Amino acid sequence: MKRNKLLLALLMSGGLGQVMADEAPTCDKAEGCDERIVVTGELMRKPLSVVTDPKKPRLPLPAYDGAGFLKTIPGFSISRKGGAGGDPSLRGLGGSRINIVNDGQHVYGTCGGRMDPPTAYIYPESYDSIEVIKGPQTVRHGPVGSAGTVLFEKDRQSFVDQSATGRASVTAGSFERLDYIVELSAGDENHYLELDANQSSSDHYEDGDGNSIQSSYDRRNMDFALGWTPGDDSVLELSYGKSDGEAEYADRANKARVIENENFTLMAEHDFNGDYLQSMEFQAYHNENDHVMDQFDQGVNSGTNVRRRTQGGHIWAQWSIGKLSMVTGADFQDSVHKGRSINPAVDNGLDDLLAKPFKDNMSYTQFGIFGEFEYDFEPVMLVTGIRYDHWDTQLHVAQQGDRQDDLVSGFARIEHEFGGHQYYLGVGHAQRIPDYWEIMKANADDNSQKAFDLEPEKTTQLDAGWIYEVETVTLSSALYYGEIKDYILIDNRNGFSKSRNIDATIWGGELGAEWRITESLQTQLSLVYAHGENDTDNEALGQVSPLEGRLTVDYSIGDWTFGVLWRVVDDQNRVAVGQGNISGQDLGESAGFGTVALNGGWKHGEHLRLSFGVENLFDRTYAEHISRSGAGNDIPGSVPTFKVNEPGRNAWVKLEYLF
Repeated sequence: MKRNKLLLALLMSGGLGQVMADEAPTCDKAEGCDERIVVTGELMRKPLSVVTDPKKPRLPLPAYDGAGFLKTIPGFSISRKGGAGGDPSLRGLGGSRINIVNDGQHVYGTCGGRMDPPTAYIYPESYDSIEVIKGPQTVRHGPVGSAGTVLFEKDRQSFVDQSATGRASVTAGSFERLDYIVELSAGDENHYLELDANQSSSDHYEDGDGNSIQSSYDRRNMDFALGWTPGDDSVLELSYGKSDGEAEYADRANKARVIENENFTLMAEHDFNGDYLQSMEFQAYHNENDHVMDQFDQGVNSGTNVRRRTQGGHIWAQWSIGKLSMVTGADFQDSVHKGRSINPAVDNGLDDLLAKPFKDNMSYTQFGIFGEFEYDFEPVMLVTGIRYDHWDTQLHVAQQGDRQDDLVSGFARIEHEFGGHQYYLGVGHAQRIPDYWEIMKANADDNSQKAFDLEPEKTTQLDAGWIYEVETVTLSSALYYGEIKDYILIDNRNGFSKSRNIDATIWGGELGAEWRITESLQTQLSLVYAHGENDTDNEALGQVSPLEGRLTVDYSIGDWTFGVLWRVVDDQNRVAVGQGNISGQDLGESAGFGTVALNGGWKHGEHLRLSFGVENLFDRTYAEHISRSGAGNDIPGSVPTFKVNEPGRNAWVKLEYLF
C-alpha cells in the first residue's frame, strides 16, 4: 500500500505539472535558468544518461569520495562501512558491475575487504563533469559495466590570451568535518597548466541516538597538468596525481593506515575536421595503489600491506560519413595485485610488516577493440555498438593457474524525438570476467581452493523510457528488464565465503519530474525501484535496495536560495541473508524510514558563494538496507550496532571564491 501511495503521489504531481506547464512563467534557458547555487538532484534529460556538475554545492553534502557523490543521484545506493570508502550499487548491482572511469583511467582498489573501492581515490569536486550511463548501453569506455558506466571527467583547457582563473572553497560541518580545495588554471594560446589540491577530514560521527560510529578519515589529493596547444585543433597534456590518507570503519577491527594512489597520464587530441575523419584521441596511463591495514594501534599483532599497479591506454578515432557518425578504437590494460602480511609467530609490528617482500596474488592483461555508431534515419536515431575483449588472467596463490577469456559485448538503441518528447528502446549485452575479489573467495566445491574456475557473467538487458521537456516541466522515465546468466554470487552461508555462478533476473524502473512553478519556485520528485531474483535458488537476490522516493522544493529570492529535501525509503523484506556481492551481503530485513534536510545559499556578484544546510533534521536513528555490519564499532563511548547507522543531525557551511 505504501508503494502505491508513493507512486500515485508522484504521478499526480508530474501530471499536474504538465497541466500547468503553459500557465507558469517561462524560463530563458539561454540565460542559464538552471543556475541555482544548491543542487539537490539530477534528472535524466537524454536517454539513459545523467550528467551533473560536481562543482556546484549539493544536498546531501557528499563524503569526500566518489561514492558519497553518487549517493546523491537517484538509483544509486552505497554500502556504508564508516565515514568514507563506501561501495556504490546501481539498480541493485554492485562491485565491478559498475565501470568507474577516472578521467580516462581505470583505477582499481587493492583491499580484499574493499576498504578502497575505485571511488575512494576520487574527490568529486575536482572534476568538471560526472556522467552516469545506465545499463550496458556503451562500449566505448573499456570493459562494459553491466549495471552502468560512471565517467569522472576533466575539461581540457584552451586560452586565447595570457590569463589565469581559479577557485577556492572551504567546508566545515558537524563531527569536525573540514574540507578545502584550491584550483588554478593559467596559460596562453600555446601552453597551460592546471593545479588543484584538496583535503578532507572528519572525526567519528554520531547516529540519532548519540552513539559514536567509528568513521574518522583524513584524505589529501593533488593533481597537476601541463598542456601544449600548438594550434586550435591540437592539445598534448601530461598530468600527475597523488592521493593519500587513512580511515577507520565501524564494520571491522582493521584500520586503514595507508590509502595511497599515484598516477601519470599522457593524452593527445587532434581535430582533423576532414570529410570523413573528424578527430583522434590517444591516452596512456600508469597508476599504483598502496594500502596498509592493521590492528597494531589496538595492541593486536595483525597487519597486511597490498599494492596494485595498473597501466594501460586507448586510441579512438571519430568519423562522419553522411548521416553516419562513429567512434572506433582499441584499449589495453595490464594489472598486477601483490601483498605481504606479518606472521605473528615471527614478526611483530609495522616495521616487520614493511620489511617483508611482496608476493604476487593475481595479474591480468586485457585488450579490447570496439565500434560505436549513430545513424540518423530522420526522425529515428539508431545508436549501436559492439566490442571484443581478450583477457589473460593468472592466479599466483592457492592452486595457481592461467585462464584466457574472449568476451563480446554490444548494444542497440533507437531514439525518437519530436516536440518536447524523447522515446527510446534499447537492448544491451555485457560479458564480464570474475574480478579479483570474486576469484579470491573459496571455490564452491573445495574450500581450500580459490574460485578461479568461475564462468564469465553475461547480462542481457532491455531498456525503455520516455523523456518530456518543455519550458517549465521535465518528466523522465526508465524501465529495464535483465537476465543474467552465470551471475557471480558471494555466499557466506555455511561458515565459508564462497563465489559461485547462478542465474538471476533483475527489473525495475525510475521516474522523475521537475516543475518550475514560478521563476523563483521549483520542485523535483524522483521514484526508484529495483527487484532482483536468484532464479537458481528460487529466492531473492541479495543486496538490492528497496523502493525510494525523493521530493525537493527550492525557492530563490534575489541572491538567496532555500531548499528542502524529503527522502522516503520503504522497508525491504525480500532478502537473502548471507548472500550478496563483493561489496557486502544481506544482514536481514530492514525497516523503512524518512529524513528531511534543509539547505540555503547566497551569492555575492560573480565571485563569492556561500551555502549551508542541515541534514537528518529530526535526528533519526536509521541504517540503509545496503550496509555493512556494525560489529566492529568499538571506539570508547560506542556500542556495536546491527548495521552501520547513518549520521544523526549534522550541519555544514561552505564558502567558495571564484577568480
